[in-house]
Amino acid sequence: VTPQEEPAFRPETKEKYQYPTPYGICPPGGTPTSITTQATEHGPMELIQKPGVLWILTEFPQTIRWIPTDGRPHSKNPDPSFNGESVGHWERETLVVDTIAIDERMRNISVGRRGDESAWTHSKEERVIERFTRTSKNYLTYEVTVIDPVVLLKPFHSAPHIWTLAQDPTDVWTEYLCTANEE
Repeated sequence: VTPQEEPAFRPETKEKYQYPTPYGICPPGGTPTSITTQATEHGPMELIQKPGVLWILTEFPQTIRWIPTDGRPHSKNPDPSFNGESVGHWERETLVVDTIAIDERMRNISVGRRGDESAWTHSKEERVIERFTRTSKNYLTYEVTVIDPVVLLKPFHSAPHIWTLAQDPTDVWTEYLCTANEE
């Protein structure tokens, strides 16, 4: 198992970009959080592929990502969204997904940090590169690289996450509803 390194933050970013997720809020899904939280939340995730496109569905946080894999480049001026604008391509047996234009309100949760300090926000310069490799019939390896020259001293590379592709008959998709803690 590869040890996980911590992200290397610029010292001046502590106050603006690094703080715990406030208690009682419902953080949205998005890139890369909708996938990185699967390592801690253990919700189901499904990848659906057709020629030229991939959809990634996650139960918690409930997210649907549409990723063209038809060779197109990023848009010249994409509108920011929580999922950002993703384009994918294949490098041998690895699907590489490159995402830009991630809304600055999106938090990077469970991306190389643990505990109360596990989340950080990012600048509009953030770029996320995800690598999905099917290492065997039953296993998928996921790695993420976060590039943000405003917040990070150097790109952050995650340790590999390995997921089983075996279906657990007791793992039923449910509607996840997050409500603000108002009590």
